[in-house]
Amino acid sequence: MSSPHNSTPADPRIEAAREYASPQKPGRHPHVVGIVLVVLGLLLVNTADALGKWVIEDLPIFQIILFQACGLFLLALIVARQANPVRLLKTPDPWWQVVRSICQLCSGLSFYAGLQVLQFADLVAILFIGPLVVTALAHVFLGEHVGPRRWAACGIGLIGGLVIVRPGTDVMGWAAIWPVLAVCFWSIYIIITRRISPRNSTGNLMLWASLAPFGVMLIASPWFWETPGTLPLVGLLAIATLSAASNGVTIRAYGIAPASLLAPFSYLEIVGAVLFGWFFWQEFPDLWTWVGAAIIVAAGLYVLRREALAAKAS
Repeated sequence: MSSPHNSTPADPRIEAAREYASPQKPGRHPHVVGIVLVVLGLLLVNTADALGKWVIEDLPIFQIILFQACGLFLLALIVARQANPVRLLKTPDPWWQVVRSICQLCSGLSFYAGLQVLQFADLVAILFIGPLVVTALAHVFLGEHVGPRRWAACGIGLIGGLVIVRPGTDVMGWAAIWPVLAVCFWSIYIIITRRISPRNSTGNLMLWASLAPFGVMLIASPWFWETPGTLPLVGLLAIATLSAASNGVTIRAYGIAPASLLAPFSYLEIVGAVLFGWFFWQEFPDLWTWVGAAIIVAAGLYVLRREALAAKAS
């Protein structure tokens, strides 16, 4: 997954990537370049997710996760400019890294399980509650101050999620549990990342994140592996490449422009999901899905604004 899906609070791996940023050419404002890159990253991850929905019609979701992990592994070495993965693995937080990598694995499994049974746009819309969940968890586990207005925004975002899911009806049913689980695991992943990122490099964090998905899927591959045909194999390679490229350009975007400027653009992902779902599977969200998504976006933008004001005041 995408990622799955960037918004406030920003992923510390992305913030830490500022050390890799280089000055921009004259005449190109870095903020404009950052916006272009973050939109490109969303297009890439949308395309990767859409390909994933197509590939899982023929292959187990485990193979997609295995290929994605390979892509993330290789990208980590490129970002770190380190050809020796063993040397890059050195960390003062091995147990936190293990738990974080397991969360990456579980989030990916949940995401693709949901992709099998839900409309593409509906799934992405539910994932937008992620930043609000991270805000709440950051208060509980990291001691970050969250005032009553932000708590209210989190509550409103949750209401938006309930509008989309509509529990107690047959609109989504139990299938909605998959994106909710994906959000929960990804939020824990982000919280752990925020806790340990000051002591670990971006490449180190990315490499560790790939280990559990790669290791578990590789060990289990004799039980699920299906030799892909030509088109599914091309799809798997494209998913790995696009996911890694999205990660890379997003890191670059947040390395040259403020998170407060770029985060709202993440909500364009729902537009891409709707277009892909309509074009390839003739899926189109109903009115209540749009209403719920609008509520979540509004709550997320409010939290973003509060974070920006708090940053200015500090």
